[in-house]
Amino acid sequence: MTSRRNGLGLGLALSLGSFCFCFSAPALAQDDAPAPVAPASDDTTAKPAEAPAGTPAVEPAKEPEKVAEEVKPPEPLPSPTKSTASGTSPEREKAVALVGLEELPASAYPSAEVRGIKYGSLWLTFHGQQWPYLPLIEGGPGLRIGLSGSIWNDFSNTHISVDKKLAGGGNALNDRNRWTTQTRGVLRFTPTYNAKDGWFAQGNAELVLHGDNTADPITKVLSSTDDLWVRAGKWNLFDVTVGRFQGWEIANHYGMALDQNTLERAGAVLIGSGLPNPSDGYGLTYFWDRQDYLLGGWAAHVYPTKYLRGELMGHVGAGNSQYAGTSNQTDIRPSAIFDIGYVKLKAGWEYGKSIPQDKTLHVRDSRNGYGFAAQFVLAPWVELGGSFARGFQDILDKDGHADLASSNTVQTYGGFINVSPAYEPVVLGFGVFQNHREDLRIDNRVGPHQGKVDTNDQTQIFGAVQYTLWEQLYFKFVLAHAQNHLEDYSAGIYTNKSMSGRFRVMFLF
Repeated sequence: MTSRRNGLGLGLALSLGSFCFCFSAPALAQDDAPAPVAPASDDTTAKPAEAPAGTPAVEPAKEPEKVAEEVKPPEPLPSPTKSTASGTSPEREKAVALVGLEELPASAYPSAEVRGIKYGSLWLTFHGQQWPYLPLIEGGPGLRIGLSGSIWNDFSNTHISVDKKLAGGGNALNDRNRWTTQTRGVLRFTPTYNAKDGWFAQGNAELVLHGDNTADPITKVLSSTDDLWVRAGKWNLFDVTVGRFQGWEIANHYGMALDQNTLERAGAVLIGSGLPNPSDGYGLTYFWDRQDYLLGGWAAHVYPTKYLRGELMGHVGAGNSQYAGTSNQTDIRPSAIFDIGYVKLKAGWEYGKSIPQDKTLHVRDSRNGYGFAAQFVLAPWVELGGSFARGFQDILDKDGHADLASSNTVQTYGGFINVSPAYEPVVLGFGVFQNHREDLRIDNRVGPHQGKVDTNDQTQIFGAVQYTLWEQLYFKFVLAHAQNHLEDYSAGIYTNKSMSGRFRVMFLF
């Protein structure tokens, strides 16, 4: 259909994945499973009261010289059922314990190898490990129901400086100043049943509450459900997952900023202007996120060694493509992670196609891409990483002809560094990322854009400072700058800039 140069190419990504699988460990990962954290014991044994100081001594009564007859003491009355410190009976507490309802303990957050510096962005990532990790506790219930979640609030401002070419003339676009407040909460339920020899079945349901109940065209407020899946397998060896979930993070880790659904992530976007928006960035993310409509996800995970993890993920069902409309979609996304703690190597590839359910239409929306990342942790002081990813989208119109204006290539690369000074709760973060998008349509008109394809480039730079209180309450301030340069067939050539500030308060439990 259409051809383009692949740049670094799919072969490099697959080579890196194959390189990862060459590493081996002398024992299977399940031999080194972390021991569950035993709950702290409370001494609830009642102690006899001591006599207060200063109480006069009492002499023992003298035994009478003669006793007419021996008097037997009365029979003791049956004692009432003993109560526990919580006011309930031991039998009731034992019955409740069989259910295993609990807030996720520290052991549920796996660290086969160090994830990152404490409170840093890599520390909040599980790098493909089975999470939540809830194996059987010796003497504990077979069914454990974990509770966890998060609530965050963002107060953001973005000032967009419009190119003077757009401030006058027919567009008449001026500088923009935008304020937003966003709030979002997630309550997570994770029932887990443990059988013998490490076998388990697990479910996960994430209920979402958000402060804004209208769908913003830029921040794209998510639906009322995040994860909703069922998983079964063997701890630290393999599992199969089906439902709604995200794939493994490969080349889409941006450090301490550029969080999803934030103004600094969007960059220099002119809402309602009709001008092309900059790319949101590509990190092997065509099929990484949770899919809507009637698309179901599936994934097989393998853990052949303590250091190597693999995921084969895909979706199948009815979707809603921008070009193919109501369509049938199938996709696949294999990836691998090699993790020895201080070095983490990640690579993957993805491919998918959407076909209209109306068989008379010949529209095809095909997407594929590759990505890889390298991350390093020098605990407890520094973590850093870099990534590169490139994606391709090919569109056929209703007649089966190549749609060169819609077909495109996207690319994102950059890196971040997070530093924790001597005072552990403080983390400083810095990063730079560059997003590029181009279509396949060549401009044949005479002018400055003649002989070129449409391109959209955005460079994003950020700095962040975060303070953590009581290990669960996070305060983070982000300052970000974006520069968006566009060369477009119809919109012309211009450069917009933005400066963003965001203050986040987040509570994790």
